[in-house]
Amino acid sequence: MFPQQERFSPLSQLAILFGLCCAGILIGSFATLLAADLYLKAPLTNLAQELMKGENANLSRLLQFLSTFFFMALPAVFFSVITQRKPFQYLGFNMAPSGKQTFLIVGIVFTALFVSGSLGELNQLIPLSKGLTKYFQSLEDEYSKEVIALINLKSSADYIIALIIIAFLPALFEEMFFRGCLQQLMIILFRNAIAGIIVTSLFFSAIHLSFYGFLPRLFLGIMLGYIFYYSKNLWLNIAAHFLNNAFAVTQMYALSRAGKLNIESMDENFPLYYGLVAIAAFYFIFVIFKRESEFVISMHNMRKYADEKNEEETF
Repeated sequence: MFPQQERFSPLSQLAILFGLCCAGILIGSFATLLAADLYLKAPLTNLAQELMKGENANLSRLLQFLSTFFFMALPAVFFSVITQRKPFQYLGFNMAPSGKQTFLIVGIVFTALFVSGSLGELNQLIPLSKGLTKYFQSLEDEYSKEVIALINLKSSADYIIALIIIAFLPALFEEMFFRGCLQQLMIILFRNAIAGIIVTSLFFSAIHLSFYGFLPRLFLGIMLGYIFYYSKNLWLNIAAHFLNNAFAVTQMYALSRAGKLNIESMDENFPLYYGLVAIAAFYFIFVIFKRESEFVISMHNMRKYADEKNEEETF
């Protein structure tokens, strides 16, 4: 994607990124446990139960921020600084998106919600043994309970805070790591854009530890992967990821205010035919987005070349 300023081989870069992630997990785990202990003054064995209580929702949001910050954001920044001469440009913070690109992102995310919902329905149809079905469903129910405790939004102020901590910051941190770092490495290692994007998306989906959400998140990862691949602009990825998260937060906020937020109401699946209709609209909008992104990049490169020429003539 971007011209690489090679300081290390691709495999060495992957090892550096993996090492930074391991360090981030260790530091983040210590930081979250320390924050929880200082605030709750409860034994470590009871922390999970305490965090499920509504009065500790703000602490749960803080701990989520800390974990994703140390696990994804910091490793992404340190990795790009260590391996690249222009780290933030490498990550994709290198140009402003056009208004048309931003508008198209909204359309892409809107249609993707229906495709993703249909894939969730398809995910439910994958045959499993009774034991695995019970196990995976128990994980989903536990995750839903955690989300309900985390969302527990009682006011518009809580909603704004949730949009920042649950929707925006995870979008920022995850895109820095998965698209800004991992995807670029995977494309180089596999020497194929499609393979690099799919492998990155598989990691992206798997890390959420949800069997019944695997296909929807895999599709989301592929969509975000191609947005970055065509636009070379991480701001657009962050916007798309944020809109996807914000829709879920807004839906749960509305249900919470109506007193209807429960495990059953959190079902985001749609009938399969919704996805068949939505995928056509999704593809059409994405083709336009690809063309607009190519135009924006060409204009950016022309301006960059003109600026460089002017600097040379000045000297």
